[in-house]
Amino acid sequence: FLIFVFVERICLMTQITLQHTAGLVVALGFASLSPKVQADDSHLKIAVPEDHAPIMVMGDHLHKAGEYMVSLRHMDMSMDGNLSGTDDIADSAILDIANSHGTPAQLRVVPQKMDMKMTMLGAMYAPSDWVTLMLMAMHIENTMTLKTYHAMNKTLLGSFKSRSEGTGDTTVGALIRGGETGAGKWHYGLGLSLPTGSIKQTGAVLTPMNMTATGKRLPYPMQLGSGSYDLKPSITYNGDWGRWRVGAQANAVVRLNDTNADYRLGDKAELQGWAMRRFTDWLSTSVRFDVSHQGKIDGQDSNITLPVQTAQKNFSGGTFANLSLGVNLIGRNGVLADHRLAIEWVSPVYQDVHGVQMEREDTLMIGWQKAF
Repeated sequence: FLIFVFVERICLMTQITLQHTAGLVVALGFASLSPKVQADDSHLKIAVPEDHAPIMVMGDHLHKAGEYMVSLRHMDMSMDGNLSGTDDIADSAILDIANSHGTPAQLRVVPQKMDMKMTMLGAMYAPSDWVTLMLMAMHIENTMTLKTYHAMNKTLLGSFKSRSEGTGDTTVGALIRGGETGAGKWHYGLGLSLPTGSIKQTGAVLTPMNMTATGKRLPYPMQLGSGSYDLKPSITYNGDWGRWRVGAQANAVVRLNDTNADYRLGDKAELQGWAMRRFTDWLSTSVRFDVSHQGKIDGQDSNITLPVQTAQKNFSGGTFANLSLGVNLIGRNGVLADHRLAIEWVSPVYQDVHGVQMEREDTLMIGWQKAF
């Protein structure tokens, strides 16, 4: 019953009809009546719903020689309101903050809400039992609602929306087998993010002089990529603890160069752990906790000059922690065999931002995976 309620809540958040989800669950359930045992030694012995980590975790598992996998993930993330460090901050207080770009002297444009949609297409291939190659491409849609105040007297002039959409950065890499313990095993990951996402997105803005200016370069969070080559090392552990499947991962993003706009985003480090429990041969649930820290932007894009917090290089990065719950379904036979559908809902539990930034709200990811 609790699992059904959780799935229903997630469906409402993503505007997926409960009937469609229930139909998929029933279909996977019927498919699970005859467990599928793989005949080929190069494949998994038995397809089970906790074979993979929660869907938000990347690079969590290796494949055996000759095996490959495709995946499709869609993430919805939102931000609402603003924080100064760990505390809420009102528009009136933000308007007293100095504008590092000089004119006007204080900030006069305040973000209210941001929605980001990201669709990720992934592929993995194992040329040997020791190495699995990876590729991840993505498409991003950003929408931000902002309010503009008069340059001289803080009078609200109106609101406007900024939008950006297009290809994000592309990641290539490899997972390398590590070692084993009595209850589990670990592996290493090394990825390289290629700057295929644009950092020159522009839009129309309402200025503090009550004029609409077109073709203005949008602030850093509205750009589609990092603009730099980024190294992505990781180490991942998967094991068993009683009736639980557990895992942990440490990963980082290291910016290797400045962008062609003379800045680089802050480096990032993340640590996360998860536990998964199987309830049937075709369904498991998961809980995951992650904490991350990202540094400030180094340098500055001379074309990003709007009097808004998102255009201030020191107002970037911070420390964040999230608690996530997930549901994982896997087909057991017939046309649904080995098809995995996973849903994960991420809720922020701690945010400490550098300067003033938007407050992160819940994130939802839905993903499909199939190994061959």
